[in-house]
Amino acid sequence: MLAIVLLTGILATGGWPADLYFHRWYVFISVVLRRLLGSIPFSIGDVIYAVWVISAVIFLLRLLWRLISGRWKDLLTLFLRGVRGVCWLYFFFLLLWGGHYRRETPVHDLGFRAERYTTSDLYLLADTLVRLTNADYAALPVSPPDTSHAYFFDGAESAYRRIATEWPSLRYRIPSVKPSLYGEYMNYIGVTGYLNPFTNEAQVNTSIPAFLQPFVTCHEIAHQLGFAPEEDANFVGYLAASRSADVRFRYAANFEMLLHTVRQLARRNRSMALLVWNRTLPGVREDVRRMLLFYRRYEGPLDDYSAVLYDQYLKANQQEHGIRSYSEVVGWLMGYYRI
Repeated sequence: MLAIVLLTGILATGGWPADLYFHRWYVFISVVLRRLLGSIPFSIGDVIYAVWVISAVIFLLRLLWRLISGRWKDLLTLFLRGVRGVCWLYFFFLLLWGGHYRRETPVHDLGFRAERYTTSDLYLLADTLVRLTNADYAALPVSPPDTSHAYFFDGAESAYRRIATEWPSLRYRIPSVKPSLYGEYMNYIGVTGYLNPFTNEAQVNTSIPAFLQPFVTCHEIAHQLGFAPEEDANFVGYLAASRSADVRFRYAANFEMLLHTVRQLARRNRSMALLVWNRTLPGVREDVRRMLLFYRRYEGPLDDYSAVLYDQYLKANQQEHGIRSYSEVVGWLMGYYRI
C-alpha cells in the first residue's frame, strides 16, 4: 500500500522523478518486455489473464467455504491476503504502464493543442472527414485484399516508421502486436483490442471486420508508446494510419474519425449530422451497416455490464468522460486540421 502511495505521489507531483518514470523507466521496461515476449506467436498476456480468472474463482470459492463453515478467523486472513494481492497487482499496473493516466497528455509534446469547438466547427470537421473518407473509399483496391492479421500488423509498423520521421517520439521499437486468443468472445463485450499493461503486448481482436483492423492496430500501438487516455491513443493512431502509404489504413482512420465526429455532432444537432452523413458514398454507408450487423450478433446483457465496468475503469483513471472519452479525440482533430 505504501508503494502505491509513493508511486502515485511521484507521478502526481511531476518534476524530474515523474520525467524519469515516463522518459527513462517506461521506455526501458516496455522495450524489454516487447523484446522478451514479442517473438512468442501467441499472447502471453491472454494466458496470464486466464490464470488470474481461474485463480479468482478458486479464491472466491475458498472464501465462501470458510464463510459457510463459520471459520471466521481463517476467512479474515484469506480476505486480507486477497486484498494484499490486489494491491500488488495495482502497484505493478502503475509501475509498468498505468502511471501514464496520471501524466499531462503527451500529445502536447507533438505540437498539438486540443481546441474548443462550436457546432459549426463540428459540422466543418465532419464535412472534411466525409470528403477524405469518400476519396479513400474510391481508391480502395478492387481485387480481393489480403485480410490476414500479419498484413495489418506489418502495415501498422510501417505507418509508425513513416510518421517517426516527423515525430521521433513516435518511433515504435521492437514490435509486439498479436491477435487475441479470445477474439470471438471479445465481441460480446464490445472490445476490439487492448494493451496488456503487464506484458506490453498489443492485442487485436482479429475477428472484427477487416476494414476496422488497420485503425485498431494503430490505436493499440499508441497505447504501447505511452498514450494511455483513449482520446490520445485515438489521435496518435489516426496520425499513423491517416499518413500511411496504404489506402486501406487511410480509409480505416478517416472512417473511424468520421463516426466519432458525426456522433458528437448528432448530440448537438441531429439535422446537421444527417445532412453531412448523407454526403457519404453508398459504399461507406454499407460498411457502417456491415459493422452494425456484425455487432448486433453479439448484443446482450454482458455487453451492457462490460460497458458500465469499463466506463468506471476509465473514470477511476482520470478520464472524466468515461467511455465517451474515445470521441473526445474530436478536440485534437480540430487542432490538427487548423494547423
